[in-house]
Amino acid sequence: MSYEIYTGVWTDWSRGSVQGATITLTARDGGLLLAFIAIFVTFIATRTWRIIVFTAHQILASGGKHDGLYYQRQFILRNISTPMSAAWLFIQQSWYWRRFANRALVRTIPWALGGLVYVGLFAVAAIFSSNISTGASEFRLLKATNCGIFTPADRDAFQSKELFDNQVSSIYSRQCYSDPSLTACKSLPVPSIRWTNQSVDCPFADEVCLGQRGLRMQSEMISSHTHLGINAPEHDRIFYSRETVCAPLVTQPGFSRFINGSEATAFGWPNNVLIKYLYGPRNGQGYTHIYNTYGQSMQIGYNTWAYYALAASNNSAWTPAEALAVEHKDLTLILIAPNSIFHMEPNDDPVFGANVRVVAGGLVTYLPDRFVSPIACADGHQICNPMNDRCTSFLGSAELSAAARSARLALNPTQVATLARIGPGIYTSTFYNLVWTRTQSFLRAQELVAGLSQLSLPSNQWQIEMGSLMADALASLQHETLEYVTGPAAPVQGTMLQPWDTLPNSSSVAADDIRAPMRDLCGSQRVRDTRGTLNFSVVGLSVLLGVGSAFIIISFFLEFLTRFFQQKTGWGTLKAKRWERDESLQVMRMLYELRDAGMWKGTTESFPTTETKDKL
Repeated sequence: MSYEIYTGVWTDWSRGSVQGATITLTARDGGLLLAFIAIFVTFIATRTWRIIVFTAHQILASGGKHDGLYYQRQFILRNISTPMSAAWLFIQQSWYWRRFANRALVRTIPWALGGLVYVGLFAVAAIFSSNISTGASEFRLLKATNCGIFTPADRDAFQSKELFDNQVSSIYSRQCYSDPSLTACKSLPVPSIRWTNQSVDCPFADEVCLGQRGLRMQSEMISSHTHLGINAPEHDRIFYSRETVCAPLVTQPGFSRFINGSEATAFGWPNNVLIKYLYGPRNGQGYTHIYNTYGQSMQIGYNTWAYYALAASNNSAWTPAEALAVEHKDLTLILIAPNSIFHMEPNDDPVFGANVRVVAGGLVTYLPDRFVSPIACADGHQICNPMNDRCTSFLGSAELSAAARSARLALNPTQVATLARIGPGIYTSTFYNLVWTRTQSFLRAQELVAGLSQLSLPSNQWQIEMGSLMADALASLQHETLEYVTGPAAPVQGTMLQPWDTLPNSSSVAADDIRAPMRDLCGSQRVRDTRGTLNFSVVGLSVLLGVGSAFIIISFFLEFLTRFFQQKTGWGTLKAKRWERDESLQVMRMLYELRDAGMWKGTTESFPTTETKDKL
């Protein structure tokens, strides 16, 4: 999927409005900023050392007589600008004065150690200054280059896009839902969405259930912000959860029959070749599906067919039989035909069962128990408002939006816009949508087929298949949510529909209120893919620049302000004179004056000069 990373200032709402303030820069600009930070920290260290030595010199300066070590120490504090150089001079001073000054080690070594510790501390500070980048948000904000809802140009484009999207979701789920640590799983807001499964009662009528147990799969509570990456403060987020219950179905009695007599003739086949499956009428016909049993001898592998019916919708081609009717749930019927597949081991799985023993040429194989094995699944979807902990019940996808917009949930306009944004992803994540474009390749059992030989399968293979589809569905939701900002990944023809422009003009406050939020959602998609960019914490940069600049400014004005205070109050004038006298250029001036070399002025300035252009 092609997309661009937004560069500039933005807020990662996972960290709040203050700590989440982030600057994203390109690799080039980020590298320059890191280099500036390193130089700035070094400059802070230099100027802070100036503050320390000035303060130390002033504290230690006093009248009266002192030994030579004292004057040397004051000279070092006054003139040596780097802590490492000062530390080395103090170490040498302690050695050379060890016999000629009282407590020479005590008076010098602590200063040497202080200089070394200072260097170490700022070295660590320089290293950890990179935390302004590494400690910033791990996420990036996408640039809205092609925002909206994609509408394929025609049916071919629609089918090509569905196939492409389903393949992408399947590949992603098989990688990242098994091992989220893989490199390929580090681009979406979260590598995977967790879900649980448990054995439950079959949700359909007893006469259609094969056995009494079904498989219930439910996602964790999916945050629009955390899991889907729609960057928003807490009050603008919504939660979504999906529940799917599947169960294998019987074919006999009552739900399948061979076609014979005139009916078979009408279809152009002999008796007992075609089988009608009767799980509800489809396209006005009195059956759901017809299977040709010649498939068992045509040397072909698995075939699957899928049909769906949306709750509260009359537009579905398939109308489920009464035995499959479940209120407020979207239904998917999956028919799996093994055709010419034979098993190397017997199997008791209710869908992939194979116990018909065949001996040929000394080789024992097992044929499938049924021509076609059906599975039905009921999908329910739930929306919650995290601000008041109110939720809809689990409903069909077509019912969900109206229920979520009810006054009971009290969603604000941004939350409603967020629901509208993830709605297409919810709809296209039905098991039907995941299966219809890859009627064979979606089966995990197919991965264990060599030629027509089915390797050993576990007795819960049907549950593995449904679990795989559940993972595909959640991966599809993740990718479809991203598509709102980036446009489609599939290379097909179509147009981008901007929903904020196509809302009907109305006096409805609700319709008008969500226009701006829907447009704003274009700039709210988080991902973890860096694309070479660097993040910096605005707070970290502000603290570094603010505190560092304060130290730098203080270091330049401290001497002037101290001297001004001393002149005005008369307090510490001796200390001021000591500071002036110990400056290296003043020491040089005094040496020349002792030799009567030149007439000098500026005895209290940083740069003394001769009064004339004398040659010395």
